[in-house]
Amino acid sequence: MAQRALFRAAEAGDARGMFNLGYLLEKRGDEAEAESWYRRAADAGNAAAMTNLGILLKERGDEAAAEVWWRRAAAAGSAAAMFNLGYLLEERGDEAQAESWWRRAAKAGSTFAKSRLGLRLRERQGRAGEKDG
Repeated sequence: MAQRALFRAAEAGDARGMFNLGYLLEKRGDEAEAESWYRRAADAGNAAAMTNLGILLKERGDEAAAEVWWRRAAAAGSAAAMFNLGYLLEERGDEAQAESWWRRAAKAGSTFAKSRLGLRLRERQGRAGEKDG
């Protein structure tokens, strides 16, 4: 029932409906169809769809495409995309850029980013203490 209503909204061009349908399909294990709806919603400007599309692509191993979508979503104000972009950059060894994105995400209201920044500061203090001792 819910899927039918979401499908009607998505088919009518409602970007939020497209995103919600994609999310429902992803949770049901239909990643290919979910990706299709995320792409349509992303093309319509839905930042949440861009973020989730980036997650699907990263899980598939396509980090370059994930980064493109997360940067687009971040430009649209998605704190979740900023947070994910920070992790991607950290994995690449670019800690300064990772921290920069986490700071932006924290400013945008991400509690996850605030937590990650707190851990980062604690790690720094620990390394500084090791050097002193």
